[in-house]
Amino acid sequence: MRLVAHRGFDEQYSANTVAAIEGAIPRADMIELDIRRCASGELVVAHDALVDIDLDGIDQVDELTASELAALDAHNGEGIQTLGAVLDSIPADVGVNLELKDPEITEQALSMAESTPHEVIISSFDPEALRGVHPETRADVELAYVLGVTPNDDLAVAKNLDCGYVHPNAWLCLLTGVVDDAHDAGLGVNAWTVDSRPGAWALERRGVDGLIASSPHVTGWIE
Repeated sequence: MRLVAHRGFDEQYSANTVAAIEGAIPRADMIELDIRRCASGELVVAHDALVDIDLDGIDQVDELTASELAALDAHNGEGIQTLGAVLDSIPADVGVNLELKDPEITEQALSMAESTPHEVIISSFDPEALRGVHPETRADVELAYVLGVTPNDDLAVAKNLDCGYVHPNAWLCLLTGVVDDAHDAGLGVNAWTVDSRPGAWALERRGVDGLIASSPHVTGWIE
């Protein structure tokens, strides 16, 4: 199984920061990042639409410029970084999973993904963020649909979107036949968010292809 660092192993480090990514790199095969667009047009790495610090009455990521976001002391002294800066901190042999939080940033994310040396998966809960990204326009970038609570319907959506992967919740993998069904449909399975060694062990037995984990310690039972 492949180990994917959820937001840079957010159980150990401040999520989505360069410091987290640098800490995760020695143990992760891939880094999962949450992507939004800021007021100055750059893609930035942030999970929530709101920032923790109110800046002159503004607390929305998309209302602040990249320089304003970088200047915030929001994550143990580190501000919100641009996607470009974060990608520059990741070695080329470590993959990147870009989870899109806004369907309107797909084209921009795809352009950056195609220009980076990393293996890239673009994922989203929102099918509209993946729709229209055709194989002939995305080079080697793979798509992944993050599944909801109706796995059979969602697998059909993933196939329709020409995804290479689905990302189901770990409990969905353990309590349903979604892993086998996805494999039968030709889809890889990366389970999220894995936070324990017993959970990782059970998911390995289920046959998942990757663990999107909050800590590298979950792999302690996996040979």
